[in-house]
Amino acid sequence: MVAPLQFPPLVPRASLDIQAERIDPLSGGLWDAHVTARPDHTVFHRSAWARVLAETYGHRPFYLRITVDGAEAALVPLMEVRSALTGRRGVSLPFADFAGPLWTDPRQVAAVSQALLDVAAQRKWKHLELRGGPPPAPGAGCFRTYRAHELDLSCGVSRLALQLPASTRRSIHKAQRSGLAITIGRDSAAMLAFYQLHSRTRRRHGLPPQPSGFFQAIGRHLIEPGLGAIVLAHQAGTAVAGAVFFHSGGRAIYKFGASDKNRWDLRPNHAVMWSAIQHLTEAGCRSLHFGRTSNHDVGLIRFKQSWAGSAATLSYFRYHSGKLAWITDAKPSAESLPLIFAHLPLSLNRIAGRLIYPHLD
Repeated sequence: MVAPLQFPPLVPRASLDIQAERIDPLSGGLWDAHVTARPDHTVFHRSAWARVLAETYGHRPFYLRITVDGAEAALVPLMEVRSALTGRRGVSLPFADFAGPLWTDPRQVAAVSQALLDVAAQRKWKHLELRGGPPPAPGAGCFRTYRAHELDLSCGVSRLALQLPASTRRSIHKAQRSGLAITIGRDSAAMLAFYQLHSRTRRRHGLPPQPSGFFQAIGRHLIEPGLGAIVLAHQAGTAVAGAVFFHSGGRAIYKFGASDKNRWDLRPNHAVMWSAIQHLTEAGCRSLHFGRTSNHDVGLIRFKQSWAGSAATLSYFRYHSGKLAWITDAKPSAESLPLIFAHLPLSLNRIAGRLIYPHLD
């Protein structure tokens, strides 16, 4: 379903005809038809991610096709997050590592930015946040930055193996000798096994897990339809490490990882990642993005660097409606808050996750 958005301009638009069409990603296949034709799209841009967010948290999609003088300039997926505690805002996209505008005509950055600010004003959003991509307006500073790593898979598994640092190859060989069993699954049993690991890993980090319904929705809308896989390492029938990967259009992303710290000596995380790289390469993926990483998470940065990919900075941009400006005064993220959940029972951590995450993005 496509609907034109009517709104008064915040500033004069000179002679440009700027139009924003709202396309409902939850109805029909029009949005995906636009997105999947773009080589730079990610799995987060697809309607499947919108379905996960809408079903789990009730977020409302505002997916836009913006034209300037009749020509497409950008596709911009936005979700409206409404919370009595944290306010109403527009985010592209909640719980996605990166899902900024898909640019058809990057010369129209100013016009697209104006259209987005008009929508933000119409919806009375506290702020508008874009995750990834170039600055959305001249002079717009970063609200927050992360580390990002990406591995080119196009050379094939054999050459990738030769490119790995010696320490990474030793860890893979140790995992292989340890007798770990690797499975690649797409069913609810695999997701449940991963979620149990994920819950314990989040507690170790002092954070509550996302609710189980979030992962169940991911299973229904992404994993089972073939847009991802769950890779698990088992010892004596028990999952000791696992990861969830998504992919679309030949681009894969490492989204979630979890492991039993007491089994790190077996190098299960290396076994999971190497098996995933092999699987994704054989499935035709051309690249693997390792997701965003906090600049302070030295251990995770070291692990991602060990796969010999390229490093870059991932930037988030936030427009504050009250200040009428793109802001740079980022508050601490959840990763840097006190470890208040580290000693709670798993059952309480999961309850906390169900209560907290509807207000976050």
